[in-house]
Amino acid sequence: MAATTEVPMSKSPQQIVTERYGDKTKLIEAVVGLIEAGAGESPEQHKRRLRNVSNAKLLHLVAVGERVKQLGGRDAIVKQILELKRQPKDHEYGDKLRRLSLARIVDLLGSLQRAAKRGTKAAPAAKPAAGGKKAAKAAPKAQTKSR
Repeated sequence: MAATTEVPMSKSPQQIVTERYGDKTKLIEAVVGLIEAGAGESPEQHKRRLRNVSNAKLLHLVAVGERVKQLGGRDAIVKQILELKRQPKDHEYGDKLRRLSLARIVDLLGSLQRAAKRGTKAAPAAKPAAGGKKAAKAAPKAQTKSR
C-alpha cells in the first residue's frame, strides 16, 4: 500500500468570510464602501442586489476595490494607462476606459506595466507577409541585391 501525503485543504469562501468579516452583511458593507453603485441605483438597491451575489465574487470585489483605492481611484488608473500607451491627450479613449469595469482597467494597467517593465511595446508584433516564411526570408535577400 502506497503512502499518501496529505495536501492541506484551502479554505472555502464561506470560511474566509466568517474569518475576516464575521458574516456576509459586513462583507457587503465593505463592498459598498469600495465599489460605487451602478447608474441610477440607490445604495439600498445596491446592497439588496449584492445579497444575492456569491461569497467568492464579493471577496473578489473587495480585492479589486482595495487595489483601486491603492492606485488612487478610477481617474488615476485611466491617466496611468493613457501615459503608458503614450496617448495622454486622447480624451475619447480615456472616456471609453472610464466606462469599463474597475477589474478590467486594473488588469489592463497591470498588463501595460509588465510590458513596460520588459521594455517591449504594448502593441502586438507585425505579422509576416501573406507568402508565409518563404516570402519573409526572400524579402531581405531582395533588399541586399538592390543595393
